[in-house]
Amino acid sequence: MKRSLFDKLWDAHVVEELPGGNALVFMDLVVAHEITTPPGAIAIEKDFGDKLYEPERIVAMIDHVAPAKDAATAIQAQTVRVWAKRQGIRFHDIGNNGICHVLVPERGYVTPGMTVCCGDSHTCTLGALGAFALGIGTTAQAGAMLAGCLILQRPKVMRIEITGQLPPDATAKDLTLSVIATIGFRGGTGYVLEYTGSAVRALDMEQRMTLCNMAIEAGATTGIVAADATTAAYLAATPAAPTGWSPMQADDDAEYAATVTIDAGGIRPVVSWGTNPGENSPVDGVVPFDAPAESLAYMDLQPGQALRSIAIDQAFIGSCTNSRIGDLRAAAAVLRGQHVSVPTIITPGSQLVRRQAEREGLHDIFQDAGALWTHSSCGPCLGMSMGVLAAGTRCVSSSNRNFPGRMGDGGRVHLAAPAVVAASAILGRIASPTEITAREVVLA
Repeated sequence: MKRSLFDKLWDAHVVEELPGGNALVFMDLVVAHEITTPPGAIAIEKDFGDKLYEPERIVAMIDHVAPAKDAATAIQAQTVRVWAKRQGIRFHDIGNNGICHVLVPERGYVTPGMTVCCGDSHTCTLGALGAFALGIGTTAQAGAMLAGCLILQRPKVMRIEITGQLPPDATAKDLTLSVIATIGFRGGTGYVLEYTGSAVRALDMEQRMTLCNMAIEAGATTGIVAADATTAAYLAATPAAPTGWSPMQADDDAEYAATVTIDAGGIRPVVSWGTNPGENSPVDGVVPFDAPAESLAYMDLQPGQALRSIAIDQAFIGSCTNSRIGDLRAAAAVLRGQHVSVPTIITPGSQLVRRQAEREGLHDIFQDAGALWTHSSCGPCLGMSMGVLAAGTRCVSSSNRNFPGRMGDGGRVHLAAPAVVAASAILGRIASPTEITAREVVLA
């Protein structure tokens, strides 16, 4: 049988086949953060003599609420801080931290062919480096730290072949939202999405991370892209500069449980209008006439309503999906010389990203435009801190989830690429960057 990339990764890490179609799968790296790790760390200390399988296979950081916003989150952070120091675990504390799915690849901690797990659903981001990376629960994470393995059922593999070339105004965010709309929200359930094709190979590493980041939003176990020269160049420039890894490729004519082909040339800038990422349309389009009534009711929209007519109350650029330096450069290109008309929060994905942005003067562009330039944190994305929405308020966001209450109880979230968020922040409604360019011509 001709094997896919995922098949090869899986087969290389199976320790033992188990009854019921399960397998004991070795984990090369466990990523830990302050929200999901403390219960497992405490249980291991209490019930298993505080013994970890291999502490050097763990990396930990403070990222979700950074710094702590109250006593409860301070306790979570301190628990991980004390635990990591006691165990000799690589630890990234406040000031040297970042969103886990941004920090881990930028430091060179993940290499092609690895297995990675983390108590966070968007761990699929790391599949962009040719790794099998999946989000897991707290109990499973504790098991991985204790025994070095997970018990998993082998997923099927869906090939997502993206041909052609993305238009100049389309981004990886538009691409991943379009993939979800094509296969359907939860259409990837039970699958690994293996992204292939000329358009995927043309993406840089940051764009591949955005693509893989939202595989979970289609219900998939993870997404994965085969490593190549682009991957090698990216890793060589990281602080760890890992060597000795060998890229895996799918066999020619590999067999897949399903295949979907998408022409990248047809991708346009899109924005979500509903309550899941698959409910999206082109920015210059309308709310579909067959949109689900429950989505429309929550979002307070009407069928056929022009998306560009939708006023917003807040804008957010950040999250593990779109907070890397390339995302910030794209936003700055739109915001330069402009001024936002709604509260706008811009959050870099890590302190390294923040420092790079400041070396390039991007923070001045943002702040001159009236936006709030923050430190690195997951907080605004999931409505934990630094930008929680009030009930009934509407935010256009470069993040990854828009279910009811995601950024605050009763808040309404529209997902889009950073440049679209920036344009919307300026005009106070959903907008495309071309509208800002056109306005500049008129004003001139």
